[in-house]
Amino acid sequence: MKAVFNLRELSVRIKDLDQLISQPTFWDNSVIFYQKLQEIESLNAKKKQYQRSHFILEDIKAALELLELSADQELLPEAQTNLTQLQQELETVEIQQLLSYPHDQKGAFLAITAKVGGIDAQDWAFILLRLYHRWAVNHNHKAKPICNSQIKPLQ
Repeated sequence: MKAVFNLRELSVRIKDLDQLISQPTFWDNSVIFYQKLQEIESLNAKKKQYQRSHFILEDIKAALELLELSADQELLPEAQTNLTQLQQELETVEIQQLLSYPHDQKGAFLAITAKVGGIDAQDWAFILLRLYHRWAVNHNHKAKPICNSQIKPLQ
């Protein structure tokens, strides 16, 4: 399994790409510069995510060290909150890692249809459509619902 967070590799790759885009001939090929700019954006996002997770972990370590020295009851909830936040960050990283292959960056269509069942089936299809749409938006995916004219539009 490849390492998810390797700050040194991320920084070196970002530096290499920055040098590449600073060359005057780089901008001649629009396909290549678009791909490289997307890669830089993705690497910078990973670097920020690493730094955010690292700061949360450092806060947890500091709170635990202080708890060992004194029985301050206010530190425990803070450490638990930070631990929960770190867990959520790591779950997000795990999902992103699972979706990190080249074809995972491509778009996809999800079709939800209500073939039999009348109004109840249409309502259920609409609820599913909204759930999937909200999930995609909440996980920073671009989502554009396209509704059949027989189903209520998203609001």
